[in-house]
Amino acid sequence: MNYQQAVEYLNSFINYEREVNCDYSDMKLDRVKQLLAQLNNPQDKFKSIHIVGTKGKGSTCAFIFSILKEAGYTAGLYTSPHLIDFKERIKISYHDVMEETRERLIEQDEVTALVEEIKPYADAISGLTFFEIYTVLAFMFFAQQKIEFAVLETGLGGRLDATNVVKPLVCGFASISLEHTQILGNSIEKITREKAGIIKKDTLVVSVTQLPQAWAEIESACKDNNAKLYQIGKDFLYDVVGNNLDGSIFDFNGKDIDYYGLHISMAGQFQVVNAALAIGVIHLLRFYEIVISSIAIRRGLQATHWPGRMQIVHKNPFLVFDGAQNPASAQVLRAAVNMIFIPKKSILVFGVCKDKDVRGMIQYLGRQQNMIILTQSQNPRAMDVDELANLLPQFKRIIRKTHTVQEAMKLAFENSSSKDDLILVTGSLYVVGEAFTALKTIKCPRY
Repeated sequence: MNYQQAVEYLNSFINYEREVNCDYSDMKLDRVKQLLAQLNNPQDKFKSIHIVGTKGKGSTCAFIFSILKEAGYTAGLYTSPHLIDFKERIKISYHDVMEETRERLIEQDEVTALVEEIKPYADAISGLTFFEIYTVLAFMFFAQQKIEFAVLETGLGGRLDATNVVKPLVCGFASISLEHTQILGNSIEKITREKAGIIKKDTLVVSVTQLPQAWAEIESACKDNNAKLYQIGKDFLYDVVGNNLDGSIFDFNGKDIDYYGLHISMAGQFQVVNAALAIGVIHLLRFYEIVISSIAIRRGLQATHWPGRMQIVHKNPFLVFDGAQNPASAQVLRAAVNMIFIPKKSILVFGVCKDKDVRGMIQYLGRQQNMIILTQSQNPRAMDVDELANLLPQFKRIIRKTHTVQEAMKLAFENSSSKDDLILVTGSLYVVGEAFTALKTIKCPRY
């Protein structure tokens, strides 16, 4: 088997990231556990940290991974979705010949070898999905690489998510808002109940400040599992002292810990919340006699890079990519943009998936735009631009329609005329991923 054949095999499994209709009842942890058991349960061969939420969970995972790496640990990072290549989902830190700690993505030959190993067992199990088999592949890779920690981002929900076969040392809850309502439920309570399904007996849990309905569900799940719950904003405090194009500076305080002048290189004050959650998770490792130095925390935060999340890709004019995909994340993105930029002209490149609350998102993203360029990714779940335009009649005068992200990027650049212009690309990580690809063949203007 070569790499292309391995990719084709993985893509032969149903992929709910590309399916319009997802039947939640089709998700079964039993088949994941069965496959893992036949592969000698690789998920039990390393310590796990499990992060769930609606927005911010990927960034939180990236911060934690970077801190562990700076502390000298070998760690694995498993996230989804990817922007361009699905190898992006699996990353490890490792020690080179000079004992320096570095990081890398899984390589093609490693994917191929793992698929060859998994295939005989997977073929005998009915109903496996792409995400399930790729999660198993990640666990096998981590075990083979003898990592010490795995930092795991949940995919859809939590309770039935393929990552929910581990018993983590710490569970982290990023911000929870309405998402995938047709699958997870049409209320904050129902969605949080599904996400709180990652909480295990006698574990430690830390959460950012949540809506009251979400907090009640997390508290209830912790009580049922005898899990100790901590809160960012109560048990751990943070204070933003600076915020600009180069990131944010903040202080962090908790029992027996005080960190001043921490710096993250990711733009957007909302990333401070994710960074604070990451520090909270790292601090709770002390209960397992795992103490991370303040130097590693400081260096890890500053070194964290998480593409496609309030990322300033280009200056003169400003080109910003962000994967905001629901009203709550759109509101946070709008606030961050308003805090950092004072554009002469603002151009929005916007594409979404069919199951998204378009009107809810555009109420935050559509205002103050000189031009809105609608587009669609190549993902089968992408909403057609004509359907999208029909949902936004109040913006008819400033809307332009394109049928590919490359076309949208080209049009945005053609309509930019000043170094102070802002082009914001958002609505979907799939759109952002294709925008990155477009930049390989389209040159950004420079003034």
